[in-house]
Amino acid sequence: MKRIAVLCGVFSLIFCVFLYGAVCYPHSGELPSAASLEAPSAAHWLGADNLGVDIYAQISRGFFHSILIGLCTALAAFLLGGILGVCAGYLGGWADLAVEFFINVFLSMPQLPVMIAAGAFWGQSRLNIICIIAAFSWAPIAKQVRARTMAIRNTEYLILARSYGGGLWYLFQVHMSRDIMPLLAVGGMGVIGKAIVQEASLAFLGLSDPLAKSWGLLIARCTSFQGIYFTPFWKWWLLPPVLSLVVSVAVLRMLARALERKLLFDT
Repeated sequence: MKRIAVLCGVFSLIFCVFLYGAVCYPHSGELPSAASLEAPSAAHWLGADNLGVDIYAQISRGFFHSILIGLCTALAAFLLGGILGVCAGYLGGWADLAVEFFINVFLSMPQLPVMIAAGAFWGQSRLNIICIIAAFSWAPIAKQVRARTMAIRNTEYLILARSYGGGLWYLFQVHMSRDIMPLLAVGGMGVIGKAIVQEASLAFLGLSDPLAKSWGLLIARCTSFQGIYFTPFWKWWLLPPVLSLVVSVAVLRMLARALERKLLFDT
């Protein structure tokens, strides 16, 4: 519990730092407010890019863009993986075979190449990116939920509840949720960090929303600048978004692992 509290505190600090940059910071993340490639200073904490746009303001906006993508993707994977996993594990038969087939298909696919092709075909809107990432995030959750549902579906209290006419939704609410909801919570938490990395990868390749202040897009613009590594500009143009991405995802992953140990393994 102490580890979870510390990680929540660290993430809350990161959240507040970027909230200040997105709401209270005096410079815009879209309009030029400094000289081209201006170094960090008291006025511009992380300097400016080649267009004179403040980098701290851009990174702050990118944080909330990434968190929104991660939360929406996690919610979609939570619902789809939970519903399909419970139905497959409880109903069995053809429903189980069909869901298991699609789980194995999505788990065996090479994710990044398929996501690149899908992003190029469907377009670059935020909704399309969420749908693409969610399509490759529900299968691990469904697999775990299916296995857990199969393990508890023939317990005495579920058999008795079914004999009195209890339907699947009633059984889930009253008897199965205490066993399955921790799995769904841990799985959904793990999807957030994964979705942030995948969205940044698609944005870096030019397959995300070009108008969004994405960390991947900011990194792509920096690395495509001619001679960036022969100048000191990379120190305040490239490092801040890379470190922001790495630190944020690392904290979310560690928090997901800590929740997993607490909810699933602690007695």
